[in-house]
Amino acid sequence: MEKECQHCKKTFTVKRIDSVYCSRSCRQMAYMARKATKPKVMEMEGDIPTTLNATATLTEDKLSPFKQEKILASKEEQTYEPYGSRILNLIQDRINDDKKLLALNTCINTQEDIHTYWVGLRLRCLLECLLLFSEAKFTQISDLMELCNAFTQVRKSRHYQNLPELFPYRSTMENVHYKLRTLCIKAQKVEQIKFSMKEQDKIEVIAVRYELAQFFRKAKFSQLDFE
Repeated sequence: MEKECQHCKKTFTVKRIDSVYCSRSCRQMAYMARKATKPKVMEMEGDIPTTLNATATLTEDKLSPFKQEKILASKEEQTYEPYGSRILNLIQDRINDDKKLLALNTCINTQEDIHTYWVGLRLRCLLECLLLFSEAKFTQISDLMELCNAFTQVRKSRHYQNLPELFPYRSTMENVHYKLRTLCIKAQKVEQIKFSMKEQDKIEVIAVRYELAQFFRKAKFSQLDFE
């Protein structure tokens, strides 16, 4: 039985009658698209809630007629329009180019390569840390240096040296490692900085993290050895 994928519109053979997406990628990206178009909750205006919430509903009868009129007027003016996300679209385009995901699938499921598993598990952990640091207000330089040292240890390990030719993330690891090491050298005289990544680098990190998550569990930095 064939169906049309509700996300990418491609025809695919279903394994379950209730299937609506052709792949995990399409299911995830459809969820992210729905999340991006979810209406935003409006902020508070003065000391009067301008949103249709339980607090406003319960207290309206206790407000003065003028304030009640202001609340009703603000409710009538509220209009919600879905909006697109340029960054989300770029991430989706990167994930839809599934050559790297297919190569990783071959390494894990076809070749059952232990070196791919060892490196992939640690790479996901390191990328999770990078994204966490990029969302923080400030990041300790010592934490970035520890992360940089972990990249160094992984790339010097026998597992990395014995990765199959198909392993798709060597260039990503080299690029992230080089930029992180350069940053640590420049900022070694300060205690903390606002850590950020260039847009294209962050898109690649998010996409690779998503692809790795299809095969490797999430592990804490403190739970792994990197040598």
